[in-house]
Amino acid sequence: MNSIRRSPPEDFSFDPKRQKTFHHAPDTSHEPSRNASPKLHEKYTVAWICALHIEMTAAEAMLDELHDALPTHVDDSNTYTLGRIHKHNVVISCLPTGYYGTINAATVISNLKRSFPSIRAGLMVGIGGGVPSKADIRLGDVVVGTRVMQCDMGKIVENGQLQRTAIARIPHQLLCTAVSALRAKQERDGTSITSIVARKFVGHSGYHRPGLPDDLFPPTYDHEPPNLDCNQCDRTKLVPRRQRSEPAIHYGAIASGNQVMRSALQRDIIGQELDVVCFEMEDAGLMDIIPCLPIRGICDYSDSHKNKSWQRYAAATAAAFTTELLAVLPSSEVRERLELPSRTESGPPDGRCQQLLELLNFDQKDSRQSSIKTAHAKTCRWLLTHADYEAWLNPERLIQHHGFLWIRGKPGAGKSTIMKFAYGNMRKARRRHGATAAFFFNARGDYIERSVPGMYRSLLLQLLQGVPEVQSVLDDPDLEYQDMNECLQLDHLKEMFWSAVLYLGQQPFNCFIDALDECDEQQVMDMVRFFEDLATQTTEKHIKFRICFSSRHYPYIFVPESINLVLEHQQGHTEDLAAFVDSRLRIQDSALRSQLQLDILQKASGVFLWVSLVVDILNDQYSRGGMDLKKRLREIPEDLHDLFKDMLRRDERNKESLLLCILWILCAKRPLNPSEFSHALWSGLLMNGQADEEPPNLIRADGSSAADRFVIGSSKGLAEVVKTKQPRVQFIHESVRDFLLKSGGLRELWPDLGYDWQIQAHERLKECCSCYFGYHPVQTLASQLLDTSNMTSKDNAQEQYPFLDYASQHILDHADAADEAISQQEFLSRFSTLPWIAISNLFQKHDSRRYTANANLLYILANRGCANLIRRWLKDHPRTNLVGKKERFRYPLFAAWASGSKSSVAAILNVSTTMCDGLDITEGLGRIKDLGKYLGRTPLSWASQEGRVGIVKILLRNGAFVSEHDSNGRTALSRASQSGQHEIIRMLIDHGAELNAAEFEGREQILPIFKAATESTAQLLVEKGADINIRNENGETVLHHMVLNRKHGTLQALLNTSIDFRSIINATDKFNETPLSRNSRQSGDDDRVTNSILLIRRGADPNIGEAIHHAVTFGFKRLVQLYIQHGADMNARDNRGCTPICLAFENKRREIVSLILDEGVDVNASIINDSAGWSAVAREEALIWATKNGQTSVVEFLVRSSIRSDVKEVSLDSAEIEGHKAIVDILKSASTLEEIGLHN
Repeated sequence: MNSIRRSPPEDFSFDPKRQKTFHHAPDTSHEPSRNASPKLHEKYTVAWICALHIEMTAAEAMLDELHDALPTHVDDSNTYTLGRIHKHNVVISCLPTGYYGTINAATVISNLKRSFPSIRAGLMVGIGGGVPSKADIRLGDVVVGTRVMQCDMGKIVENGQLQRTAIARIPHQLLCTAVSALRAKQERDGTSITSIVARKFVGHSGYHRPGLPDDLFPPTYDHEPPNLDCNQCDRTKLVPRRQRSEPAIHYGAIASGNQVMRSALQRDIIGQELDVVCFEMEDAGLMDIIPCLPIRGICDYSDSHKNKSWQRYAAATAAAFTTELLAVLPSSEVRERLELPSRTESGPPDGRCQQLLELLNFDQKDSRQSSIKTAHAKTCRWLLTHADYEAWLNPERLIQHHGFLWIRGKPGAGKSTIMKFAYGNMRKARRRHGATAAFFFNARGDYIERSVPGMYRSLLLQLLQGVPEVQSVLDDPDLEYQDMNECLQLDHLKEMFWSAVLYLGQQPFNCFIDALDECDEQQVMDMVRFFEDLATQTTEKHIKFRICFSSRHYPYIFVPESINLVLEHQQGHTEDLAAFVDSRLRIQDSALRSQLQLDILQKASGVFLWVSLVVDILNDQYSRGGMDLKKRLREIPEDLHDLFKDMLRRDERNKESLLLCILWILCAKRPLNPSEFSHALWSGLLMNGQADEEPPNLIRADGSSAADRFVIGSSKGLAEVVKTKQPRVQFIHESVRDFLLKSGGLRELWPDLGYDWQIQAHERLKECCSCYFGYHPVQTLASQLLDTSNMTSKDNAQEQYPFLDYASQHILDHADAADEAISQQEFLSRFSTLPWIAISNLFQKHDSRRYTANANLLYILANRGCANLIRRWLKDHPRTNLVGKKERFRYPLFAAWASGSKSSVAAILNVSTTMCDGLDITEGLGRIKDLGKYLGRTPLSWASQEGRVGIVKILLRNGAFVSEHDSNGRTALSRASQSGQHEIIRMLIDHGAELNAAEFEGREQILPIFKAATESTAQLLVEKGADINIRNENGETVLHHMVLNRKHGTLQALLNTSIDFRSIINATDKFNETPLSRNSRQSGDDDRVTNSILLIRRGADPNIGEAIHHAVTFGFKRLVQLYIQHGADMNARDNRGCTPICLAFENKRREIVSLILDEGVDVNASIINDSAGWSAVAREEALIWATKNGQTSVVEFLVRSSIRSDVKEVSLDSAEIEGHKAIVDILKSASTLEEIGLHN
């Protein structure tokens, strides 16, 4: 039985206090250990609820420790499995067989609470049905519920229809915070679901990924009864999708009901209505009883094609994700915040503070705000005198609304415009007092622009810069990091922001946060609750902290203590719309103009964007002599998405150009500037003969740009040029993207694109890039660049060929994305590497990232992270160990790691995934710096030294040259031995590694290998034929190396074998040292003696070398005895001419002197005959010894040479005490050095 391991008491604090998140190392055990000691019921704080037995099996497999059962409450009919996962004591329970649904789930958790009263968090983990129309959901994916909607609650209305009245149930903040922390971690390092499943279900293949196809049928095609599987279903009806073998994690709403969803049509209706991505049957029953988080593995698509083939794997992936979550969930009550440092004028050290400010900053933090058009003249001013806005600013009302103002409105209503106006006005009005900060979420931007971490970074930076004295908060020891980059992790950003706001004192801080709907819903929920907690604290401390949110109508997120303002309901907003129409409608007929204005405002429903588009449509119609403006206005749809559709469909001209325009905005790897955009479209249309042979020039003769008109014309008014520091082309509003993607507008308008329209899109964009490269002047430029004497500048090339930078950097990215379903073999076969390198290098800012002319395509693909193209290329070119001797990373494998793409690493290694023997070979290697010392190594020598067993296995299986030398002349075997990688050493030897071969420049490798070897490794080397008789250029042997490097265990293990050491046991190196003599001056008494005994037993001669002299010098009494017993010559001289007795005196080893005397050595003769060459210390020690022992003749001999006065005094005292009168007389008459010196 294992020793008892007691976990510390656990508790979760659900008070509105700031929570910290702690990361724990993942568990690596395969089977739970057994702890039979019963724990107290109060020690269990996490409930894991399952509905099916297979879900419970998956849950139990995750346990790190299994506990004995405990007695249950008299009214509790549940059965439990108890155990520990990471630092949490967990109660696992399952619904009774055949009893499903929300009511039964509620009964189980209620009973559980009776027996385990300390349960503070519930996890409803199991299988569910996906909603593929809402996301790219596949079987085996995991859905984490950001909210739960009971989909079968409502009231019956006309025609017997159910009008759903679902109420959103939101997981508790502690669980949401843990999810956010895990998401941030997975953003950096990826998920470990696959490796956890492989590790925890060894021998249980039913829970591994099935070898079955992941089939999705359209909603209109029902399953063919009575078949249990889909073998008889029409496979021509399958929805075409690219293959994916790794599970993905989705964060979204879950629909919960008491009936199984089996209708794809109903699934999609409810999915659209409630905005859910998954269906299940229990979660709604738990959410009101305990803080609960639903986690579901997708086992089917909630349609009639259900079968059970994927259920076990789906249960396993959900359980694996839950294990990852428990690793970051705090295991005990979070401590209160430490007292903030007292307010002082001094801040943190300038260097550290400046470094932090630089880390918080990012280029795109203001990009969305700057792209929002300034409010139309005289609009938005109504807000400043609105009663709600004034109440928000009133300090006396803070206790009522806690500083929250939430502006809500329909898509396109003008929320961002009014937020920009309010922020700008606040900054001007309160510039000298406190700080005002803003963040505008940008769904079209990079991750940092549309994420909560980006928001915290921006707001914190603005606060620290706006109120410099707040920087003193950085003195808090809790906010110091060994690695400053650590502060950019979400939980640390929240902690810093929390501390900074509470440090404000009486200085006000006003935050404007726009477009919450353009951020991930789960992140927003966590962020809003964080601000609620913070506002509670600031209100209690009378800190003037205000937050103004804006978003679309979020029915599921609200703040109880807040002011809510619905934009389209405001009279001032309606007046703004009227003022806008009045100033923009270009109709001369005043009566017609007034009528149109009234009709526009009536149909607009408060949506500013709709008004703007309609006014432009009517103005265009009027400018072309239109006589039917009222009719045209009646035809325009009131719904914004229907208006977009109408705008795109009304004119069938230039449909190809329109599609290409939309695809570039949707799928470009980065936003294009106007010149890039025009040349990209020209290149794509040129292929189809729809463009002139010369690219467009958007610069007019007067120097102005026609970019705006070109973008508006090609997009039919749905795209624009954003006038920022770096102008870019984007949709006029995020609702355009929603219409095309979420509402299916793209597939409806261009059905030929198919379900996987992105693949077709990337193929088109790749062809645009390829065509641009084929443009004759571009080819000429590439030739010039290859001529090293040519000095073509980047600026000149950028001006002439503005699309060339993008095309060179991303043609391979688009080809890689397209290769998911469209073979790129032909593209790769005709891809001209050399011209591409020349052009790519021209636009590369950093010299280190440029390629040499000899860079091979595989290296380039690896460096770009193009996993699909790598696999495609390797089919025709199977060599993966091509070396780019002058490239930055030399080997494609290292280049793939530098790209941060796990799939590219797997592709280079020619394996389907990065899993090997149940472990992820890339674990802990998220970035190139994680590789450690890879420079100068071969992949095999690097993996061998780093102990990467899985990678070594794969490399050897792929035919890696096992005896290849790296740039330091080391082999993989040598590297593995240096770090004691026993398993890898065996693998290398089994694959033909030469043990006795020479390394670089003829140096032997076996001695350094033995030098670093462990006991088992050394025995393995000998078993495999290592030549222990080899000596290096210094004459050193294996035994020398082991003694010198204190490999005592290894040395003793070898000496206890039957190996014949006679040829080297007494070998001397260039310093005349034998293994025995070298051992005689090593530290470690027991090992030193054992080594010497074994060496002597194997034939070591203590008279070869200076073994006895070393032992005497260092005072190793046991060794001196051993050597004397084995015939050590006590009259032997060392290289200084000293005998052992001389060294004993010289080093004041008086015990050794006595030992030598006991062995019968004539010390008197040695002193009288040999002491002339002794050191002064040795002679003085001999005198003290002779005086004490009554050796009159020796004393008389030694005092012939003058002695120090202190030595004379010590000797006299000793002689008098011992009663040696003759010696006393001799010493009294002896001269001292001091007397001689005084006389002279």
